[in-house]
Amino acid sequence: MAIDDQEEYEQGEQVRNWLRSNGGSMIGGIAVGLALIAGWQWWQHKQDMHSQDAATTYAILSNSVRNNGDEKRLATIANAMRSDYANTPYATLAALRIAAHQMDRGDAKGALATLDAAGKITDPALATLVRLRSARLLVALGRPADALTRIGPTTDPADASVADEIRGDAERALGHTDAARAAYANALKQMPATAPNRDILEMKLADLGGAAPKPEAKKA
Repeated sequence: MAIDDQEEYEQGEQVRNWLRSNGGSMIGGIAVGLALIAGWQWWQHKQDMHSQDAATTYAILSNSVRNNGDEKRLATIANAMRSDYANTPYATLAALRIAAHQMDRGDAKGALATLDAAGKITDPALATLVRLRSARLLVALGRPADALTRIGPTTDPADASVADEIRGDAERALGHTDAARAAYANALKQMPATAPNRDILEMKLADLGGAAPKPEAKKA
């Protein structure tokens, strides 16, 4: 046997010996890896289906509200959203939709209860929206001090403008004219000149003896 052939034979023997010693564990590792991949794919598919079901249920709820559907059926769908899809954004969207519907019916107290029952909200934008809607309802219900506590921090300029307007409403209700004037002015600074509700906010400020500031220039 040539030296090269002998070396190749010995290397082959080493590989075969290693496989005899470790082949079982290697096959087991591959099996575990395949099982993990299959499990992940199954879980991902389940999550996708759950999200699709939540979206479908929310669409049914929205259509029921839009078409002035039966209130008992609407309550049943809303309860299903809270209980079955609480871990999806659609549960929060459903709470906002129901609260708006209750407000349209003159039930501010019920709307606030609906938003309070929304539970923990993981989406920051939705959490801010729920807080601001709740704060506005608290002002309407004659609880301005609670509204100021509920507003919380905001990062989006559009949210900041809404928050300052609500803050102004709450301070005005408390008789804090200077604080209300400052809040309205801040809201107007952050509000686009073409915003549809800008005129109303300017009137609120004017009623307190303030002059409307120019909106902030958009950053490039």
